[in-house]
Formats: sequence, structure tokens, C-alpha cells
Amino acid sequence: MDKAKGYLIYFLVYKNIQLKYKHSILGLLWSFLHPLFYLLIFNFVFSQAFSQIHHYSLFVISGLIFWIYFSASTNQLSQTFIRNAHLLKSLNVKKLLYPLSEQLTELVNFLAGFILFLFLMYYLGLDINWNLLFIVPIIILFSVFCFSLGLILGSLNVFFRDVGILWNTLNAALFYLSPIAYSIDIIPLEYRFYFKLNPLFHFFYVIRNILYEGIAPSLHYTLYCVIITLVLFMLALFVYRKTKNGFISNL
Repeated sequence: MDKAKGYLIYFLVYKNIQLKYKHSILGLLWSFLHPLFYLLIFNFVFSQAFSQIHHYSLFVISGLIFWIYFSASTNQLSQTFIRNAHLLKSLNVKKLLYPLSEQLTELVNFLAGFILFLFLMYYLGLDINWNLLFIVPIIILFSVFCFSLGLILGSLNVFFRDVGILWNTLNAALFYLSPIAYSIDIIPLEYRFYFKLNPLFHFFYVIRNILYEGIAPSLHYTLYCVIITLVLFMLALFVYRKTKNGFISNL
């Protein structure tokens, strides 16, 4: 990547963060407060119902912060080409830089909150050991997964605005179909197969291996995550290449 592209990405990320927190007093601190509010609600509503889950607060927050990252990334990327229509029409740069900058923006927001949550998670029972380092490649892999799905949504949304609207609906449904506030153990055995069709299940499993159980991520589920991400990434590039030439005329 040459300096011009690097500078443009930096500019776009800076612009995105600035616009997101414009006139905000707390700024990036909201990346910590947003999941914290959810955690308090889950604790109030579900902690007694799922009392069999040891360190319930740690269990919830280890999945919740990654869910919010996933939701924010895909929502932003689904609108990225539409939101940057004026730049796409006026600047002769690779269109892929816009979703890339959106993903990096959400990654900055996520990391700002995640670092703070590490202190809270330690208080809630997080085991500090060498296995915690596995979270770094998992975050990178999860980011590529979010970017790939977001790129598909963003590319198709230029031509069919229903895609963005539909994703907002599916996003909310997917939240309840993902084991965030509950354990997969409460799902009857005959239905667990269908829950495991959700790619987020596999990511949350390895994330909780590291942050909740304090162990190395399951090789089996990590392999699932890698395969899912690679397939989705290749599909995203295919969709983007097939649609990019029609962006300008449809914006």
C-alpha cells in the first residue's frame, strides 16, 4: 500500500471517528459504556435464570463486546458506499478503501473499549495467563469475518436498498440466536445443530475459551472459524468485483 492510500485511509478513519463522536463529551469512552449498559441489564434480568453459569457477568461480557463490534461493523459497512457517494464520484481512488476504513474505524472503537474491559473482566474472574495472547489472532480473524460480510452487504445495498433494511432486521434476530446471554447447554440436543449453523456460535466458542475459561481456543472450532472466514472473504471479493463498476451510476 503506497503512502497516498495509507494517508487516505488514515483520513477516512479520523473523519469517521470525528463524525461519530461529534459534540460528544465522552467520545471513545462510549465504546466501554455501551456494552456496560447491556451487561447491567443482562445481569438484572437473567443472572438468576442462568445461575448455573459460573461468573455469569464474565460469561456475558466476553460475548457481548464482540457482538457489538460485529453489529456496528456490518451496519456501517452495509451503508459505506452510499454514505461516501460524494467521495466516490469526486476522487479517483480504489473503492475498496472506503469499507476498509470503516472496518478500521470500528476496530479502533472496539479496541478502546476492549482494553478497558480487560480490567473489568479481571475483576469479574478473568484468568490472566499466556492463553490470553490467543485473543489477538482471534480479533484479527473476527475482523476479517466482519469486513467480508459487511463488504457483501455494502456492495449489494448500492443496487438494492432493501439489503440494508433487511440486515437491520436480521441483525436483531441474530442477536437472540447467538449464545450471548445464555449457554448453548440450555438448548435441547435436537436443536443445537441449527444453532451451530450460525457462524457467530463458533467465534463465541473460541472467544470464551480464552476470556471465560482461560484456556487455549479449541482447535476444532478455530478451524471452523478460519474456513468460514476464508470462504466468506473470497465470496466478498467476488461480489465486490462483480458490482463495483456499477456503483457510480447507482448512487
